[in-house]
Amino acid sequence: MTVGGGGRIAAAIDVGSNSILLLVVAVERDGRTHVVDEALATTRLGERLQAGAALDTAAARRTHDGVVALARRARAHGAEHVWGFATGAARRATDGVVFVADLAHAAGCPIELLSGQREATLAYQAVVHGLGLADRWVLAVDAGGATTELTLGRGQTIVASTSVALGALALAEASGRDVARLDAHVRPILATSDVTGRARDVGASIVASGGTATALAALALRLARYEPRRVHGATLHAGALGALAGAAGRQGAPVDPGRAAILPAGACILEGVMAAAAGVEMVVSDHGVRHAYLREALAREGLVADMRALWD
Repeated sequence: MTVGGGGRIAAAIDVGSNSILLLVVAVERDGRTHVVDEALATTRLGERLQAGAALDTAAARRTHDGVVALARRARAHGAEHVWGFATGAARRATDGVVFVADLAHAAGCPIELLSGQREATLAYQAVVHGLGLADRWVLAVDAGGATTELTLGRGQTIVASTSVALGALALAEASGRDVARLDAHVRPILATSDVTGRARDVGASIVASGGTATALAALALRLARYEPRRVHGATLHAGALGALAGAAGRQGAPVDPGRAAILPAGACILEGVMAAAAGVEMVVSDHGVRHAYLREALAREGLVADMRALWD
């Protein structure tokens, strides 16, 4: 479907370990890009996932049905192209490859199973492009449900990246809200990471994307509802994230209940990253892997999408 100026509508579906996300955009011929629709559903694909095991049957079914519904929703908005990708839980599960193939068939769109390295690269590209950070060292942090991706770079050059087996959903299942236990597990892993060490050495700015970071930013801003325009570029301060996470369950908080339950674990991960990289604050990006993935896919179709002003 074309839009004003002869542009096109396209969509990306992020099949994450805790939630699935839809991004539908309209791209004009001059590259200007606008959000047509966004959606989130907490399906917890990584629920009860153990190392060397298959996906939980109920979690896989919830995610399957949710992705099929999001693909249908994107097409109802006139999306000519719908692309999907799956991350940590599908990557770790023994039946992840088969699950993704079946899901792609049911949803009627290609779904790529991302490697940890590719996920980390896309997360970095999303925050650098979305926030216009081409002139500084950046440590991009994407804390997901099953893994956390860390990428250090400057401009278009990535110098180090890793995918760490620390995820908010997995940690919450293992430790609940026991912050001391969470910290004792998380901090040593992040402190010994080569990526956080190199970020500390160059004084990199820390930028976080993903549901944990954006939920904490919405709480810090005391928003009545989630507003991507305000969350994008907001700042979180070291030492304050635990208290913010504790407020996620209050009435009227702009946080999905499924996210609120695992937010203390996610906050521990982000605090651990700041401690390991000697940072006192981190900037939050509403743009995440889905933005970079869609931008890359559109480029293959000959459409250069500028996503820095999605909400203008």
